[in-house]
Amino acid sequence: MKRLSTAVLAAVALGACDANKIDGPPPPIATPVQLQWHALPGSSSGGSACQPTIDVSLAGPVGARLTWTRMGIRTEEFAYDENFDLTFVQRFWAADGLAAGESTSSNQMGFSSGFVHITYRFMYTLSTTPGISYTDSISTLCE
Repeated sequence: MKRLSTAVLAAVALGACDANKIDGPPPPIATPVQLQWHALPGSSSGGSACQPTIDVSLAGPVGARLTWTRMGIRTEEFAYDENFDLTFVQRFWAADGLAAGESTSSNQMGFSSGFVHITYRFMYTLSTTPGISYTDSISTLCE
């Protein structure tokens, strides 16, 4: 009798672990890297060009690295929408990327005086997820 009950429990346990049975959605995939974006609006005093400041920092495990791949700029008021190449984004940040714990800022782009809504788009890869490209954006104003 003891052998029979053990065999029944084993069969029930195996049936409950059917690899083809789906009980619910899979758990979310945790991203080990986090970018923090911050934009300071620019102002055009005395009719000069406006230069907003964009800050970014990378948090993640030791050894995690972000590598810039492209950058884009879009303005609402002037219907300007441009994707730039790797060289442009490296000049904007003055670097190839960031390592975990690093931060950088840039105001390397001037816009005409007056009210301008600007969206910066950044494309990059992460060493923690090889082969996947990511896109983030941040918006700010020139006044």
